[in-house]
Amino acid sequence: MDPFIPIQTTQKSIIRMALDGLMLFIKLPLFAFLIVEIIIINDLIFRQIQRLEFHIVIHKFIRIIILLHNYISGRLLLLVLGYFKYKSLFHSSAPNFKHVNLQSYCFYCTRTSPIDVLVFITYFSPSFTHISIQKDKVKCKIISYGKAILESFQISKCSFQNFTDGESIKDLMIQIRKTRTGPLILFWEGGITNGYSLLKIDKAIINEIYNICTFSQMPLQRSHYCNSNPQGILCLQHEDKMNLIGNSPFQMVINILTNSFCSLDMFFLKCQSFNFQDRLPEIYQSFVEGTLKRGISNQSWKDFKKQFQQQYV
Repeated sequence: MDPFIPIQTTQKSIIRMALDGLMLFIKLPLFAFLIVEIIIINDLIFRQIQRLEFHIVIHKFIRIIILLHNYISGRLLLLVLGYFKYKSLFHSSAPNFKHVNLQSYCFYCTRTSPIDVLVFITYFSPSFTHISIQKDKVKCKIISYGKAILESFQISKCSFQNFTDGESIKDLMIQIRKTRTGPLILFWEGGITNGYSLLKIDKAIINEIYNICTFSQMPLQRSHYCNSNPQGILCLQHEDKMNLIGNSPFQMVINILTNSFCSLDMFFLKCQSFNFQDRLPEIYQSFVEGTLKRGISNQSWKDFKKQFQQQYV
């Protein structure tokens, strides 16, 4: 399937449209309040505090406060959006995987909906990034929660950026480990899809992932990552009506506010240290086809950029 084809949803009756209008009237103020509260508290208060120098015990306490705040605010937001029930956080493809502290990890994430960003804030209080690929070099910049949330509603903003002054993924992982602002979230496809067919991952990012695996196994780094590969693939699956493809920002807001009892599945694949080098495309394909029951398209972030950035310029 073409990853950029909007999925058709059933047409609504007049009664259903009237109920949607009522839900929109009730939910919109709550939605706006919670979004603004999350942005202000995180971008203007928490991030500023985390930049200060404190004893490690105080930094750990601050991290606990941040996790609790974002879980409570984020969970309330997801309840407003109709996510009352969903399956367990991880459908891990590694049955023996013990859920260690993921704060220093880098998550490579697929992207279909603005809900993705809200769920990651709720459960991980992570650092979001912009990615740029220039001459096969991957550069990243950490962005604010406000920018991450607002851009998630704009399809033309969900692609890779064009800059040369960022940092490598490895350097950002060292940074989040020291400041306790992880995990690091990278939307590695470089675009939005309909969730049924995912984009092919750029070779530059794959090579960077191999380099991080090698780096984490160096003697001075092993203790920081508990002798493991601090990387994983995280995918969310939504109902078709929640996908951004085919919707303007305004329509997307209406979609997420006029639904209830929405389904949400979260899948996680931890990248192993052993038997990993040069096998990521094969591992990823097996995960997508076997666990997600989806497919990988021949199209990449470059195809996404041609179709959607030109369309909205």
